[in-house]
Amino acid sequence: MTVMLRAVLFDLYDTLAYLTPSVIQEGRRELARLAGVDPEAWAPVWRSTAMERMLGSLGGMEDQIRLMLRDLGADPPPELVTRLADLEQAAWVRGVRLYPEAEPLLRELRRRGYKLGLVSNCSCQAGQVIPQLGLPELMDSLVLSCEVGLAKPDPAIFLHASRALGVEPEQCMFVADGAFGELDAARALGMLAVKVEQPHQSGDYGTSEYFDHRVESLAAVLDLVGSGTGG
Repeated sequence: MTVMLRAVLFDLYDTLAYLTPSVIQEGRRELARLAGVDPEAWAPVWRSTAMERMLGSLGGMEDQIRLMLRDLGADPPPELVTRLADLEQAAWVRGVRLYPEAEPLLRELRRRGYKLGLVSNCSCQAGQVIPQLGLPELMDSLVLSCEVGLAKPDPAIFLHASRALGVEPEQCMFVADGAFGELDAARALGMLAVKVEQPHQSGDYGTSEYFDHRVESLAAVLDLVGSGTGG
């Protein structure tokens, strides 16, 4: 029996949006300078805490910065931590852009009646860029790892996302670059898994081995869905 597609879930980074790493790196060098620590020593700490920050287990941005600086032997005053957190967020706002095809695709999918959701492994600073990108107005649900304490490829985060849209996993398409083995996990739940390969993708978090379709642009996703959900 054919299951009707009712929803499309999207990954965020390297799928709907891309990051210019040099902007973040330059911002963090400035943070290190203001905090009085060696930027070459701070960079590995940022990297080593990536998964904890994605799961939200280190608290908010100010908490994260305070903890990392204390690991480096610094004891920053609260006002400096607040300033550093603001600068980190500003760097993310400068460094993240939607792919040109993202907004037209989302609007067309909504016009056709599909429910839309975001499923992202992201730290709080990466997640706080989402309003500036205009995505809350285009999505029915936002599931961020740092808020729900779950991260791809854990099946639980995909089930959380499908429940948030009121659909079954088998009624979902999941579109992503494939990092973290996310497409393998989505496909194992019965979702239609679509791998998108496009410029600016980092490849920092691995790839996926199994998926149903591969496209070279977001616009091509429209060729994989029908004219409407019929419900």
